[in-house]
Formats: sequence, structure tokens, C-alpha cells
Amino acid sequence: MGIGPTKILAKMANNFAKKREGGIFKLDFDNLDQELWPLPIHEMFMVAGRMTRNFYRMGISTIGDIARMDLGEFKRRMRTTMGKQSDIQAEYYWQTARGIDPSPVVTGIRHQIKSVGHGKALRWNLYTRLTEIEVVLLELVIEVCQRARRYRYMGSVVSIVVSETDGNKSNSYSRQMTLPEPSALTHEVAAAAYRLFVDNWTGMPVSRLAISISQLTDDSVMQLRYSTTGSERITENLLLIKSKLALAAGHSSALPHCWNPELL
Repeated sequence: MGIGPTKILAKMANNFAKKREGGIFKLDFDNLDQELWPLPIHEMFMVAGRMTRNFYRMGISTIGDIARMDLGEFKRRMRTTMGKQSDIQAEYYWQTARGIDPSPVVTGIRHQIKSVGHGKALRWNLYTRLTEIEVVLLELVIEVCQRARRYRYMGSVVSIVVSETDGNKSNSYSRQMTLPEPSALTHEVAAAAYRLFVDNWTGMPVSRLAISISQLTDDSVMQLRYSTTGSERITENLLLIKSKLALAAGHSSALPHCWNPELL
């Protein structure tokens, strides 16, 4: 069991605990530099293979290399390696290396949640076409809906937040839509999110995309709609597979048909 004053430190302390006798480890700001900072960069929370290679190109090999660096200098290196729209990622990794987590540790999660959402910072030069953006949109919707069902919530309002840039000028906006009835079903939330995006997208490359559902309702009031959770998960997998196949095949806009499970 990992113990820490923030969620990030508690999560990383859990990795230490697995290797300690007794299975308990406390990671806080007093032992951060001795315990966490010497670790190789790939052991930092949310750092996978591709990001590890990016860090190596920046001359960063340990968690402490980021933690000891001035934020401005870290952002400069991130921009050089990953593009101008990497500031959000830079702040996230810099805060993680220092154990900073702005979200509070709370108990009784069912009474705290006001919305369920998920977002991604994107390399804008890789997301210039609708077919490329659609795949990310669908992945975000699947994550949001799975999380909502895990907490046994449905949402009445679907919201998107979009940041666009062409490298010179930038644009950000948020839009929302009220569903006919509360839902946490992927195809229903996805249809609303897709419509919000295509109706408002200016055509510029996308650097960040986020989806959320709010005005939450306990799903017990409409349990009948959720009696086939297994089939909904199968539908999600099929939707994602079809969307990626459409992108690989170069179809101009095959994904809107994938939002409708009756067409699978």
C-alpha cells in the first residue's frame, strides 16, 4: 500500500510498497529527492515508451532531472522536441516529478462527482484531418462512458472542449448539448460529441480535445437500459476497431456511421 500527501505521490508510493517487506511505503516531500528522483524516467507515473525516448532526446534520464529543472527551461526543451503545443504536458510532467497534484484526496466519491470527463493534449501537426480527430474523440467518449458506468452514473449534458492551432494562431472553445434523456451509453454520448465537434470545428489542427458528461443521475433510476453492459463493451470495442480501420484505409468520413451500433 502506498501512502502520500497527494494522489500522485500515493500512486508512485504504491510501486515502492510492492518491493518492501510488509507492503507499505510512505512517499512525501521529505524523502522525495532520496527515493523518487534517482529513478529512471520511464518509472515516472504516466511515462511510456515513446515519451521516454522523447525525454532521452532532451537529455533527461531520471525523474530528478525534471524535478530539479526550472519549469521555463523544461517547457523550452519540450517545445523543441515535441512542438509548440506541449506546454500542458510539460507542466503535468514537471508537477508529477515534484509530487504536485492540484486535485484533493477525497472520500465518498459518489457524493463528490459533478461531472465525468477525459481529455488529451495532442501534437497539433498530427491531427489535421477529421478522420484523425474522430479516433481520439471516440477513445475519449469510451473512457468517459466506462468511467461513468463504473461509478453508476448517467449524464444529461455532453460537453466538449477544443483547442486548435496552426502553429501561428490559436483558438479554443467549449460547447455542450443536452441529451433527450440521461445516458452513459457510448453510441448516444458519441453521437452528441461528434455533432458538437463537426458543427463548431474551424478546420484548424487540434492540439487538445476533452469530453465530459454532467448533470449526473444515479443509473438505478433507469437500470433497464444497462442490463446489457457486456454488449455495450463489445459495441465499444467494435466502434473503436472500425474507426481505426476507417482511418487506416483513408476513408474521408467513415466514422459517423460507426457511432450507430445498429450498423455494426
